[in-house]
Amino acid sequence: MSSRPTKPGRSEGADFEREQLLDAVSDDSDEDFVLRNKVGGTSSDNKLRDVKSQVEEVTNVMKENVHKLFARGDQLDELNERSENLRSASNEFHSASSRLRKTMWWKEMRIRLILGSLCILVVLVMIIWLAVKYH
Repeated sequence: MSSRPTKPGRSEGADFEREQLLDAVSDDSDEDFVLRNKVGGTSSDNKLRDVKSQVEEVTNVMKENVHKLFARGDQLDELNERSENLRSASNEFHSASSRLRKTMWWKEMRIRLILGSLCILVVLVMIIWLAVKYH
């Protein structure tokens, strides 16, 4: 036979769970006084009060942790929204800078073409003037 406990029926569930809990705990009366419901006067009352205060403290810590978790979730949502805004602003900046670069390139090319045409025109005028004068 195995040393594994058998699974209880529905009517034995609470007793089985209690036995499993008590098997894991030693027979010291300080550790299982709540489960056995011993009446021992003020000592038991103080222990029960201490346990209740510890449970309340743990509950408060867990509530605080849950609030922090929700706050962190809100902060992550806000950070995600900010990153999406930054990404869209970055894309807009990239397209605007590309348009500006192309516009400036065309302006520069137009100025170069005008200056080149003027230089060619000056050279042609000088050649024609020299040709007419010394011909």
